[in-house]
Amino acid sequence: MIHDNLQQNETAYVEDSIRVGVFGWEHEHWIGTFYPDDLPEDWRLSYYANEFSVVLVAEDKWRSNLDKLDEWVDEVPEDFLFYLQSSLDVPSELMQIRDQLGNNFAGIFGESSNSVMIEFSSKSLREWREWLEQNAAQLDAIFLIDENLSAKQLSEFKSLVEMLNL
Repeated sequence: MIHDNLQQNETAYVEDSIRVGVFGWEHEHWIGTFYPDDLPEDWRLSYYANEFSVVLVAEDKWRSNLDKLDEWVDEVPEDFLFYLQSSLDVPSELMQIRDQLGNNFAGIFGESSNSVMIEFSSKSLREWREWLEQNAAQLDAIFLIDENLSAKQLSEFKSLVEMLNL
């Protein structure tokens, strides 16, 4: 029972805090530094979701995997969220995607100002701290988009958000 209460408290913390993730989870330069060398490619989402609670998925990626969205949900914790990059104008398509992703569907990126993409390398951690303190109130998710971003840098940024209790 104590474990269940801890799990509920961790879930509540994740839901109330700013989530930190990246644009996509398939970063080849993470193999050997974040993803183990021998980790099968189709296990990367699950591995990523053990460390981070949100991901932004490119439109071409989720559109080409519509038949696998249910599998994606099965691979992540129940509090993990998918934001989708999209130019969807067809409500029926959006309803189908919401049905498939269920509670793991966070929304279409850009529909609200509560999620942002930022270039991590544009500031130091100290500068990011100041930026976070100024902008945290209106943010639900932050996606780091640097092409050469390391998982270590992503973890450091996530730790900064956590240390600031955001």
